[in-house]
Amino acid sequence: MFKSPQSNHLPMATDLTERVQEIAEARGIPESEILEQALERGVEDLWVDLVLSRYIDDDIDRETAINLVGRDRVKRAEQEVQAVEDDVRWGLNA
Repeated sequence: MFKSPQSNHLPMATDLTERVQEIAEARGIPESEILEQALERGVEDLWVDLVLSRYIDDDIDRETAINLVGRDRVKRAEQEVQAVEDDVRWGLNA
């Protein structure tokens, strides 16, 4: 059984409810606050994915994407697209 790195005797929670409880206990804050933070992080991740997808699909321009999610994220997305394109080109020429 997989053990938590912080403890040699407590297995990692596998159920979502148990995970929320474990995080709340570890941080000393209510479960409702953990859920609120999780929702905020999840929505933020989904928003970034949406903006970058729209940019990659040419639905929005680069400056708009940068204004919405930041230059670093846009650059990373461009690098990832370039890496995929390079791999496809390599595969076609192999």
